[in-house]
Amino acid sequence: MKRWGILIILIFCSALSGCTISHETDTPSDSKGVMTKNQVLTLASHRPLTTLDTDKLTQFGRLNNTIEGLYQANGDRNPELALAKSVKVNAARTTYTFTLWKDSYWSNGDVITAPDFVFSWRRALAPTTKAPEADLFDGFQNARKILDGKLPANQLGVSAPSRFKLVVHLEHPMAELPQKLAYPLFGPQNRRIAKKYGRLYATKPRYQVYAGPFMVDPRNSTPDRWHMVPNPHYWDRKHVYLSRINVETYRSIDAAWDAYDHGDLDEIRLLGKADTKYFEKKADYTARPYSKMVLLNYRQTGSSSAINRLLRQKIARLAISHAINRKALVKQAYGDTSLAAQGVVPAGLSRGLKGTADFAAAQPEQAALAYHPKLARQEWQTAQQRADLTHVTLTLSYLDGTNSGSAARTLRRQLQDKLPGLTVVLKKREQTINKLAAPVNSDLTLTTQRAQYADPLAMLSLFTSSNTANIGHWSNQAYDKLIDEASNAPSFNSRRWKNLLAAEGMLMRDQGVTPLVQPASTYLVNSKLNGVIYNTVGTQSNFKSAYFVK
Repeated sequence: MKRWGILIILIFCSALSGCTISHETDTPSDSKGVMTKNQVLTLASHRPLTTLDTDKLTQFGRLNNTIEGLYQANGDRNPELALAKSVKVNAARTTYTFTLWKDSYWSNGDVITAPDFVFSWRRALAPTTKAPEADLFDGFQNARKILDGKLPANQLGVSAPSRFKLVVHLEHPMAELPQKLAYPLFGPQNRRIAKKYGRLYATKPRYQVYAGPFMVDPRNSTPDRWHMVPNPHYWDRKHVYLSRINVETYRSIDAAWDAYDHGDLDEIRLLGKADTKYFEKKADYTARPYSKMVLLNYRQTGSSSAINRLLRQKIARLAISHAINRKALVKQAYGDTSLAAQGVVPAGLSRGLKGTADFAAAQPEQAALAYHPKLARQEWQTAQQRADLTHVTLTLSYLDGTNSGSAARTLRRQLQDKLPGLTVVLKKREQTINKLAAPVNSDLTLTTQRAQYADPLAMLSLFTSSNTANIGHWSNQAYDKLIDEASNAPSFNSRRWKNLLAAEGMLMRDQGVTPLVQPASTYLVNSKLNGVIYNTVGTQSNFKSAYFVK
């Protein structure tokens, strides 16, 4: 196969029309001489496998190793061409023409073709599918009209004029498009298999096929205990070294620890801050930063008109932000490896041109997140007077999951201590995996948002007026305009960077949402495991070239 050993590295096109991106680099050296004979990786999961349908997933987890698209993430935020051999971009940078490799195959031996991408993307936007992350198609021609129910999905600006030619039409230039297309939602789906199985499609391993380096083994796989094996038809099969990946669901943390201690598990996540402190000097300890942010959202259209009057005031939201001691929140609920928020964009997500500062460090309104209890008290009293309130009870909801309960209790204590006349009542809510979030049912809501691609726009676009992730329904036309301008930019230029900084500043000055913590994930990992790519955006662990040493 002519592609084996070739890495296609993306280099952004110049302004010239029709430039082609296709460059070769040397193949990374293999380490087969030091590999063990038993190349079986065993991983833990805290929830069962619910679906294999990429359109239905909001957290791809281990399944990202079964998916590949036009681009693939390589760990350094610069996506590489994968199933696409080359791409041409028109002068206006609104039409991308991808040429696919002719020797890429699904796990069942079918050739991967351009119509498989057309089918997949249209299906994601179809009302019958309701892909939870369909907002990521914003900017594709007609995508927003389709999402709003004004056009059918077959009007999406994507076509396959030939078997291996895919044409993507945009409504405006999108400098971030390659980063987006590396996200698994934009992978292909085998239309023949989907139509063959109908409603059964992707409900079980035997009703799905795969384009990535691994496939879910239909033999002996159950929702609680499932297995991935190498895709025999994967284009780079000779650089897939693991013979099997076992994924086991552990309902009990103690059971998972017992398995790790006995060598039956190769990775375990440390869920408590106390665990982190104890293990951080161990050889198998690792902390993985990730581009996500814990946020406090405000409901301004609840059943209580008095609370609405209060939370609609910018000064009330600023008071809440200034009353929060984020460093103490990190220490008490998350552990030292996590970071206090500097803004809504996580640290390490994106840097400016010519070596300029990380976006998070450059965010202009960090004072809005400073711990300032005296100012918070003054702002709160002013907001109370304007809302004609002396005592108020606010509900705060949080997910029944890792760190969330501790964070909610710490927040309640801080807010009640610093804001006079405030009572906070906690409400636990259930996880909503692979479905749209349930309607907001509390005045304050703790959520975690993650960046699906390596650009500040990935976070900032979530708070435009029409985005479904904007659960507080904060709306600002000037902010929407800045996000539109940044999204329309033909390249990662200084004007785009300044627009994104201005938008972030506007969001923070208004506290349309209040950033709290950038949590890190901490693990113990088998020290003999090598070759894993850990991404900080999109999907996390890529085991394509992982292997165990002796």
